[in-house]
Amino acid sequence: MKKFKIVPQTPRGMHDLIKEDADLFLALFEEIIKHSYSYGFEYIRTPIVEKEEIFTASLGASTDVIEKEMFYVERKEKGERYVLRPEGTAAIARAYLQNGMHSWPQPIRLFYFGPMFRYERPQSGRYREHYQWGIEILNSEDPIYDAKIIQVFDRFLKKIKLKDFIFKLNSIGCLNDRNKYKQALKRYYRKHLRNICEDCKRRYTTNPLRLLDCKNEKDQEIKKGAPVLVNYLCKHCEEHFKKVLEYVEELQISYELDSYLVRGFDYYSKTVFEIFFVESPVAIGGGGRYDYLIKFLGGKLTSGVGGAIGIERLMEIVKLHQINLKIKKKPEIFIAYASEKSKPYTLFVYDLLLRHNINVAENFAKNSLTAQLEYADKLGVKYCIIIGHQEMGSRSVILKNMLDKTQETIPLDVLIEELKRRLK
Repeated sequence: MKKFKIVPQTPRGMHDLIKEDADLFLALFEEIIKHSYSYGFEYIRTPIVEKEEIFTASLGASTDVIEKEMFYVERKEKGERYVLRPEGTAAIARAYLQNGMHSWPQPIRLFYFGPMFRYERPQSGRYREHYQWGIEILNSEDPIYDAKIIQVFDRFLKKIKLKDFIFKLNSIGCLNDRNKYKQALKRYYRKHLRNICEDCKRRYTTNPLRLLDCKNEKDQEIKKGAPVLVNYLCKHCEEHFKKVLEYVEELQISYELDSYLVRGFDYYSKTVFEIFFVESPVAIGGGGRYDYLIKFLGGKLTSGVGGAIGIERLMEIVKLHQINLKIKKKPEIFIAYASEKSKPYTLFVYDLLLRHNINVAENFAKNSLTAQLEYADKLGVKYCIIIGHQEMGSRSVILKNMLDKTQETIPLDVLIEELKRRLK
Protein backbone atom coordinates (compact mmCIF):
# COMPACT_ATOMS: atom_id res chain seq x y z
CA MET A 1 0.00 0.00 0.00
CA LYS A 2 1.34 3.43 -1.00
CA LYS A 3 2.08 5.77 1.89
CA PHE A 4 1.62 9.53 1.59
CA LYS A 5 4.86 11.44 2.07
CA ILE A 6 2.89 14.55 3.04
CA VAL A 7 -0.54 15.08 4.60
CA PRO A 8 -3.14 14.60 1.80
CA GLN A 9 -5.05 17.73 0.76
CA THR A 10 -8.45 18.42 -0.83
CA PRO A 11 -8.40 19.05 -4.60
CA ARG A 12 -7.70 22.67 -5.55
CA GLY A 13 -10.79 24.84 -5.18
CA MET A 14 -12.62 22.38 -2.94
CA HIS A 15 -12.90 22.43 0.83
CA ASP A 16 -14.03 20.59 3.94
CA LEU A 17 -16.89 21.86 6.07
CA ILE A 18 -16.22 21.37 9.78
CA LYS A 19 -17.30 22.64 13.19
CA GLU A 20 -19.06 26.05 13.08
CA ASP A 21 -19.15 26.15 9.27
CA ALA A 22 -20.73 22.70 9.12
CA ASP A 23 -23.34 23.73 11.71
CA LEU A 24 -24.13 26.91 9.77
CA PHE A 25 -24.44 24.97 6.51
CA LEU A 26 -26.95 22.55 8.02
CA ALA A 27 -28.86 25.36 9.73
CA LEU A 28 -29.25 27.14 6.38
CA PHE A 29 -30.27 23.88 4.72
CA GLU A 30 -32.96 23.31 7.35
CA GLU A 31 -34.30 26.89 6.99
CA ILE A 32 -34.25 26.65 3.18
CA ILE A 33 -36.30 23.43 3.19
CA LYS A 34 -38.97 24.92 5.47
CA HIS A 35 -39.05 28.20 3.55
CA SER A 36 -39.28 26.57 0.12
CA TYR A 37 -42.14 24.31 1.15
CA SER A 38 -44.00 27.23 2.75
CA TYR A 39 -44.04 28.99 -0.66
CA GLY A 40 -45.43 25.92 -2.44
CA PHE A 41 -42.23 24.49 -3.97
CA GLU A 42 -41.54 20.74 -4.13
CA TYR A 43 -38.07 19.25 -3.72
CA ILE A 44 -36.28 17.74 -6.71
CA ARG A 45 -32.86 16.09 -6.85
CA THR A 46 -31.16 15.70 -10.20
CA PRO A 47 -27.93 13.72 -10.78
CA ILE A 48 -24.59 15.41 -10.22
CA VAL A 49 -23.46 13.92 -13.56
CA GLU A 50 -25.37 14.91 -16.70
CA LYS A 51 -24.82 14.56 -20.44
CA GLU A 52 -22.68 17.37 -21.83
CA GLU A 53 -25.32 18.27 -24.44
CA ILE A 54 -27.80 19.34 -21.73
CA PHE A 55 -25.56 22.35 -21.08
CA THR A 56 -24.04 22.96 -24.52
CA ALA A 57 -27.57 23.16 -26.01
CA SER A 58 -28.96 25.49 -23.36
CA LEU A 59 -26.20 27.69 -21.92
CA GLY A 60 -24.63 28.69 -25.23
CA ALA A 61 -21.43 27.46 -26.86
CA SER A 62 -19.63 30.79 -26.36
CA THR A 63 -20.27 31.12 -22.63
CA ASP A 64 -17.35 30.90 -20.20
CA VAL A 65 -18.91 27.81 -18.59
CA ILE A 66 -18.89 25.84 -21.84
CA GLU A 67 -15.60 27.17 -23.17
CA LYS A 68 -13.42 26.74 -20.08
CA GLU A 69 -15.32 25.87 -16.88
CA MET A 70 -16.80 22.38 -17.44
CA PHE A 71 -15.65 19.42 -15.34
CA TYR A 72 -15.60 16.44 -17.71
CA VAL A 73 -15.93 12.80 -16.69
CA GLU A 74 -13.02 11.07 -18.43
CA ARG A 75 -14.74 7.87 -19.57
CA LYS A 76 -17.29 8.07 -22.39
CA GLU A 77 -20.29 5.75 -22.68
CA LYS A 78 -21.69 4.89 -26.12
CA GLY A 79 -20.12 8.04 -27.51
CA GLU A 80 -21.77 10.26 -24.88
CA ARG A 81 -19.69 12.77 -22.94
CA TYR A 82 -20.60 13.37 -19.31
CA VAL A 83 -19.92 16.39 -17.09
CA LEU A 84 -20.34 17.38 -13.48
CA ARG A 85 -23.28 19.77 -13.59
CA PRO A 86 -22.17 23.44 -13.63
CA GLU A 87 -25.65 24.80 -12.77
CA GLY A 88 -29.11 23.55 -11.85
CA THR A 89 -31.72 25.05 -14.17
CA ALA A 90 -30.84 23.13 -17.35
CA ALA A 91 -30.96 19.88 -15.38
CA ILE A 92 -34.42 20.83 -14.06
CA ALA A 93 -35.61 21.45 -17.64
CA ARG A 94 -34.27 18.04 -18.67
CA ALA A 95 -36.14 16.44 -15.75
CA TYR A 96 -39.33 18.32 -16.77
CA LEU A 97 -39.19 16.78 -20.23
CA GLN A 98 -38.05 13.30 -19.20
CA ASN A 99 -40.67 12.89 -16.45
CA GLY A 100 -43.61 14.25 -18.42
CA MET A 101 -44.21 17.12 -16.02
CA HIS A 102 -46.30 18.91 -18.65
CA SER A 103 -49.15 16.57 -17.62
CA TRP A 104 -48.93 17.56 -13.95
CA PRO A 105 -51.00 20.41 -12.45
CA GLN A 106 -49.46 23.62 -13.78
CA PRO A 107 -47.40 25.64 -13.17
CA ILE A 108 -44.68 23.38 -11.79
CA ARG A 109 -42.86 24.73 -8.71
CA LEU A 110 -39.58 23.01 -7.79
CA PHE A 111 -36.63 23.67 -5.50
CA TYR A 112 -33.21 22.03 -5.24
CA PHE A 113 -30.19 22.20 -2.96
CA GLY A 114 -26.96 20.61 -4.07
CA PRO A 115 -23.40 20.88 -5.37
CA MET A 116 -22.41 22.48 -8.68
CA PHE A 117 -18.97 22.31 -10.30
CA ARG A 118 -17.00 24.92 -12.23
CA TYR A 119 -13.44 24.44 -13.46
CA GLU A 120 -12.39 28.02 -12.77
CA ARG A 121 -9.72 29.87 -10.81
CA PRO A 122 -10.58 29.56 -7.11
CA GLN A 123 -10.92 32.82 -5.17
CA SER A 124 -12.67 34.16 -2.09
CA GLY A 125 -16.27 32.94 -2.02
CA ARG A 126 -15.84 31.04 -5.28
CA TYR A 127 -15.05 27.33 -5.20
CA ARG A 128 -14.81 24.68 -7.87
CA GLU A 129 -17.36 22.68 -5.91
CA HIS A 130 -20.04 24.95 -4.48
CA TYR A 131 -23.61 24.53 -3.28
CA GLN A 132 -26.67 26.29 -4.61
CA TRP A 133 -30.25 26.64 -3.48
CA GLY A 134 -32.45 27.05 -6.54
CA ILE A 135 -36.16 27.61 -7.14
CA GLU A 136 -37.95 27.20 -10.47
CA ILE A 137 -41.48 27.83 -11.76
CA LEU A 138 -42.24 26.21 -15.12
CA ASN A 139 -45.05 26.69 -17.62
CA SER A 140 -46.36 30.17 -16.84
CA GLU A 141 -45.63 33.43 -18.65
CA ASP A 142 -47.32 35.50 -15.94
CA PRO A 143 -44.97 38.24 -14.66
CA ILE A 144 -46.33 37.70 -11.15
CA TYR A 145 -44.12 34.60 -10.99
CA ASP A 146 -41.01 36.63 -11.86
CA ALA A 147 -41.87 38.72 -8.81
CA LYS A 148 -42.59 35.62 -6.72
CA ILE A 149 -39.08 34.24 -7.31
CA ILE A 150 -37.65 37.56 -6.11
CA GLN A 151 -40.10 37.56 -3.19
CA VAL A 152 -39.03 34.09 -2.01
CA PHE A 153 -35.36 35.13 -1.85
CA ASP A 154 -36.12 38.52 -0.29
CA ARG A 155 -38.28 37.02 2.46
CA PHE A 156 -35.74 34.29 3.20
CA LEU A 157 -32.85 36.73 3.63
CA LYS A 158 -35.01 38.86 5.92
CA LYS A 159 -36.17 35.78 7.85
CA ILE A 160 -32.57 34.97 8.79
CA LYS A 161 -32.08 38.61 9.89
CA LEU A 162 -29.98 39.83 6.96
CA LYS A 163 -30.29 43.39 5.71
CA ASP A 164 -28.54 45.93 3.47
CA PHE A 165 -29.12 43.92 0.30
CA ILE A 166 -30.72 44.96 -2.95
CA PHE A 167 -32.04 43.30 -6.10
CA LYS A 168 -30.66 44.64 -9.38
CA LEU A 169 -33.21 44.16 -12.16
CA ASN A 170 -33.23 44.43 -15.94
CA SER A 171 -35.06 43.00 -18.92
CA ILE A 172 -33.14 41.48 -21.82
CA GLY A 173 -36.31 41.00 -23.87
CA CYS A 174 -37.11 38.27 -26.38
CA LEU A 175 -34.78 36.83 -29.04
CA ASN A 176 -35.79 39.49 -31.59
CA ASP A 177 -35.11 42.28 -29.09
CA ARG A 178 -31.71 40.86 -28.26
CA ASN A 179 -30.70 40.43 -31.89
CA LYS A 180 -31.45 44.11 -32.52
CA TYR A 181 -29.61 45.12 -29.39
CA LYS A 182 -26.57 42.99 -30.20
CA GLN A 183 -26.22 44.78 -33.52
CA ALA A 184 -26.39 48.16 -31.79
CA LEU A 185 -23.88 46.99 -29.16
CA LYS A 186 -21.43 45.82 -31.81
CA ARG A 187 -21.74 49.11 -33.68
CA TYR A 188 -20.85 50.94 -30.48
CA TYR A 189 -17.93 48.68 -29.52
CA ARG A 190 -16.50 48.62 -33.05
CA LYS A 191 -14.87 51.99 -32.45
CA HIS A 192 -13.43 50.78 -29.11
CA LEU A 193 -11.95 47.45 -30.25
CA ARG A 194 -8.38 48.64 -29.82
CA ASN A 195 -8.97 49.61 -26.19
CA ILE A 196 -10.92 46.66 -24.79
CA CYS A 197 -9.33 43.60 -23.13
CA GLU A 198 -8.51 40.40 -25.02
CA ASP A 199 -11.50 38.56 -23.53
CA CYS A 200 -13.83 41.29 -24.75
CA LYS A 201 -12.32 41.20 -28.24
CA ARG A 202 -13.29 37.52 -28.34
CA ARG A 203 -16.73 38.23 -26.89
CA TYR A 204 -17.34 40.91 -29.50
CA THR A 205 -17.46 38.15 -32.12
CA THR A 206 -18.84 35.20 -30.17
CA ASN A 207 -21.25 36.69 -27.61
CA PRO A 208 -21.59 40.51 -27.63
CA LEU A 209 -23.88 40.62 -24.57
CA ARG A 210 -20.99 39.33 -22.45
CA LEU A 211 -19.16 42.60 -23.17
CA LEU A 212 -21.38 44.11 -20.49
CA ASP A 213 -20.18 41.54 -17.93
CA CYS A 214 -16.51 42.47 -18.10
CA LYS A 215 -14.99 43.48 -14.74
CA ASN A 216 -11.92 45.14 -16.28
CA GLU A 217 -11.80 48.72 -14.95
CA LYS A 218 -10.95 50.23 -18.33
CA ASP A 219 -13.76 48.31 -20.03
CA GLN A 220 -16.18 49.44 -17.33
CA GLU A 221 -15.58 53.04 -18.41
CA ILE A 222 -16.21 52.17 -22.05
CA LYS A 223 -19.44 50.38 -21.09
CA LYS A 224 -20.89 53.60 -19.63
CA GLY A 225 -21.52 54.92 -23.13
CA ALA A 226 -23.02 51.71 -24.53
CA PRO A 227 -26.64 51.60 -25.72
CA VAL A 228 -29.25 50.58 -23.13
CA LEU A 229 -31.06 47.27 -23.67
CA VAL A 230 -34.50 48.37 -22.39
CA ASN A 231 -34.67 50.87 -25.27
CA TYR A 232 -34.82 47.90 -27.67
CA LEU A 233 -37.69 46.01 -26.01
CA CYS A 234 -40.77 45.17 -28.03
CA LYS A 235 -44.18 46.23 -26.69
CA HIS A 236 -44.91 42.81 -25.18
CA CYS A 237 -41.57 42.59 -23.32
CA GLU A 238 -41.84 46.19 -22.16
CA GLU A 239 -45.30 45.55 -20.68
CA HIS A 240 -44.07 42.33 -19.06
CA PHE A 241 -41.21 44.17 -17.33
CA LYS A 242 -43.48 46.99 -16.15
CA LYS A 243 -45.75 44.40 -14.54
CA VAL A 244 -42.81 42.71 -12.79
CA LEU A 245 -41.70 46.06 -11.32
CA GLU A 246 -45.27 46.83 -10.25
CA TYR A 247 -45.48 43.54 -8.32
CA VAL A 248 -42.04 44.00 -6.76
CA GLU A 249 -42.97 47.50 -5.59
CA GLU A 250 -46.26 46.20 -4.15
CA LEU A 251 -44.22 43.69 -2.12
CA GLN A 252 -42.02 46.57 -0.88
CA ILE A 253 -38.83 44.87 -2.04
CA SER A 254 -35.73 47.06 -2.40
CA TYR A 255 -34.50 47.09 -6.00
CA GLU A 256 -32.70 49.21 -8.52
CA LEU A 257 -32.68 49.12 -12.30
CA ASP A 258 -29.40 48.08 -13.89
CA SER A 259 -29.60 48.76 -17.61
CA TYR A 260 -26.43 46.78 -18.30
CA LEU A 261 -27.28 43.67 -16.28
CA VAL A 262 -27.29 40.54 -18.44
CA ARG A 263 -27.09 36.91 -17.42
CA GLY A 264 -24.42 34.78 -19.05
CA PHE A 265 -26.55 31.97 -20.47
CA ASP A 266 -28.37 31.90 -23.81
CA TYR A 267 -31.59 30.52 -22.32
CA TYR A 268 -32.45 33.75 -20.47
CA SER A 269 -35.19 36.09 -21.70
CA LYS A 270 -37.08 39.10 -20.35
CA THR A 271 -36.52 39.54 -16.58
CA VAL A 272 -33.04 39.06 -15.13
CA PHE A 273 -31.90 39.88 -11.59
CA GLU A 274 -28.98 39.61 -9.19
CA ILE A 275 -28.75 40.03 -5.40
CA PHE A 276 -26.05 42.25 -3.91
CA PHE A 277 -25.06 43.17 -0.38
CA VAL A 278 -23.61 46.59 0.40
CA GLU A 279 -20.33 45.12 1.66
CA SER A 280 -19.73 42.78 -1.30
CA PRO A 281 -19.07 43.60 -4.97
CA VAL A 282 -20.03 40.02 -5.92
CA ALA A 283 -23.63 38.87 -6.30
CA ILE A 284 -24.68 36.12 -3.89
CA GLY A 285 -27.38 34.96 -6.28
CA GLY A 286 -29.44 35.74 -9.32
CA GLY A 287 -31.76 34.40 -11.96
CA GLY A 288 -34.48 35.34 -14.37
CA ARG A 289 -36.93 34.13 -16.98
CA TYR A 290 -35.97 31.37 -19.45
CA ASP A 291 -38.82 30.97 -21.93
CA TYR A 292 -36.60 29.28 -24.56
CA LEU A 293 -34.78 26.73 -22.42
CA ILE A 294 -37.06 23.72 -22.84
CA LYS A 295 -37.33 24.38 -26.58
CA PHE A 296 -33.52 24.42 -26.77
CA LEU A 297 -33.60 20.92 -25.24
CA GLY A 298 -36.05 19.61 -27.86
CA GLY A 299 -39.38 20.28 -26.18
CA LYS A 300 -42.19 22.67 -27.00
CA LEU A 301 -41.91 26.37 -26.23
CA THR A 302 -42.47 26.34 -22.45
CA SER A 303 -41.98 29.38 -20.28
CA GLY A 304 -40.09 29.32 -17.00
CA VAL A 305 -38.55 31.55 -14.37
CA GLY A 306 -36.20 30.85 -11.49
CA GLY A 307 -33.08 31.75 -9.58
CA ALA A 308 -30.38 30.45 -7.26
CA ILE A 309 -28.32 31.58 -4.28
CA GLY A 310 -24.73 30.44 -3.70
CA ILE A 311 -24.56 28.89 -0.25
CA GLU A 312 -20.85 29.55 0.39
CA ARG A 313 -21.29 33.23 -0.43
CA LEU A 314 -24.40 33.38 1.74
CA MET A 315 -22.49 31.79 4.62
CA GLU A 316 -19.80 34.46 4.37
CA ILE A 317 -22.45 37.19 4.58
CA VAL A 318 -24.15 35.50 7.57
CA LYS A 319 -20.80 35.33 9.40
CA LEU A 320 -19.97 38.92 8.48
CA HIS A 321 -23.28 40.06 10.00
CA GLN A 322 -22.59 37.89 13.08
CA ILE A 323 -25.97 36.20 12.86
CA ASN A 324 -26.37 33.33 15.31
CA LEU A 325 -27.93 30.71 13.05
CA LYS A 326 -27.35 27.21 14.37
CA ILE A 327 -28.94 23.82 13.94
CA LYS A 328 -27.33 22.33 17.03
CA LYS A 329 -29.21 23.12 20.22
CA LYS A 330 -26.87 23.61 23.14
CA PRO A 331 -27.30 20.76 25.66
CA GLU A 332 -28.72 21.78 29.02
CA ILE A 333 -28.00 18.48 30.77
CA PHE A 334 -24.87 16.36 31.06
CA ILE A 335 -24.89 12.74 32.23
CA ALA A 336 -21.91 11.19 34.05
CA TYR A 337 -21.10 7.84 35.63
CA ALA A 338 -19.11 7.29 38.79
CA SER A 339 -17.86 3.75 38.18
CA GLU A 340 -17.52 1.17 35.44
CA LYS A 341 -20.29 -0.92 37.04
CA SER A 342 -22.78 1.97 36.77
CA LYS A 343 -21.98 2.59 33.09
CA PRO A 344 -24.73 0.33 31.61
CA TYR A 345 -27.43 1.96 33.78
CA THR A 346 -26.05 5.39 32.81
CA LEU A 347 -26.40 4.45 29.14
CA PHE A 348 -30.02 3.37 29.79
CA VAL A 349 -30.87 6.74 31.43
CA TYR A 350 -29.09 8.63 28.63
CA ASP A 351 -31.19 6.80 26.04
CA LEU A 352 -34.37 7.46 28.06
CA LEU A 353 -33.73 11.21 28.02
CA LEU A 354 -33.09 11.27 24.26
CA ARG A 355 -36.29 9.31 23.60
CA HIS A 356 -38.18 12.06 25.44
CA ASN A 357 -36.52 14.79 23.33
CA ILE A 358 -34.30 16.09 26.14
CA ASN A 359 -31.01 17.43 24.80
CA VAL A 360 -28.35 15.65 26.84
CA ALA A 361 -24.56 15.44 26.42
CA GLU A 362 -22.07 12.79 27.58
CA ASN A 363 -18.42 11.86 27.47
CA PHE A 364 -18.33 8.12 28.01
CA ALA A 365 -14.68 8.06 26.88
CA LYS A 366 -13.54 9.63 30.16
CA ASN A 367 -13.26 7.15 33.04
CA SER A 368 -12.85 9.70 35.83
CA LEU A 369 -15.96 11.39 37.26
CA THR A 370 -13.89 14.52 37.89
CA ALA A 371 -12.84 14.64 34.23
CA GLN A 372 -16.48 14.20 33.14
CA LEU A 373 -17.65 17.06 35.38
CA GLU A 374 -14.86 19.31 34.06
CA TYR A 375 -16.09 18.53 30.55
CA ALA A 376 -19.67 19.40 31.62
CA ASP A 377 -18.42 22.75 32.97
CA LYS A 378 -16.86 23.58 29.59
CA LEU A 379 -20.20 22.84 27.87
CA GLY A 380 -21.94 25.29 30.20
CA VAL A 381 -24.86 22.96 31.02
CA LYS A 382 -27.44 23.84 33.70
CA TYR A 383 -27.68 20.40 35.26
CA CYS A 384 -25.59 17.27 35.56
CA ILE A 385 -27.01 13.80 36.18
CA ILE A 386 -24.60 11.63 38.16
CA ILE A 387 -25.04 7.89 38.48
CA GLY A 388 -23.11 5.67 40.88
CA HIS A 389 -23.48 2.18 42.28
CA GLN A 390 -26.09 3.30 44.85
CA GLU A 391 -28.27 5.06 42.25
CA MET A 392 -28.12 1.99 40.05
CA GLY A 393 -29.46 -0.14 42.90
CA SER A 394 -32.28 2.26 43.83
CA ARG A 395 -33.20 3.10 40.20
CA SER A 396 -32.61 6.80 40.79
CA VAL A 397 -30.16 9.54 39.78
CA ILE A 398 -28.33 12.42 41.42
CA LEU A 399 -29.29 15.76 39.83
CA LYS A 400 -26.64 18.43 40.35
CA ASN A 401 -27.28 22.13 39.71
CA MET A 402 -24.12 23.33 37.97
CA LEU A 403 -24.71 26.97 38.97
CA ASP A 404 -25.16 26.73 42.75
CA LYS A 405 -23.59 23.22 43.03
CA THR A 406 -26.55 21.85 45.03
CA GLN A 407 -27.65 18.30 44.34
CA GLU A 408 -30.54 15.95 45.15
CA THR A 409 -31.62 12.37 44.46
CA ILE A 410 -34.56 11.90 42.06
CA PRO A 411 -36.33 8.57 41.39
CA LEU A 412 -36.14 7.43 37.79
CA ASP A 413 -39.93 7.17 37.39
CA VAL A 414 -40.37 10.96 37.89
CA LEU A 415 -37.09 12.10 36.28
CA ILE A 416 -38.49 13.04 32.85
CA GLU A 417 -41.36 15.03 34.31
CA GLU A 418 -39.04 16.81 36.76
CA LEU A 419 -36.45 17.71 34.10
CA LYS A 420 -39.06 19.12 31.70
CA ARG A 421 -40.51 21.24 34.51
CA ARG A 422 -37.09 22.66 35.42
CA LEU A 423 -36.02 23.27 31.82
CA LYS A 424 -39.09 25.33 30.88
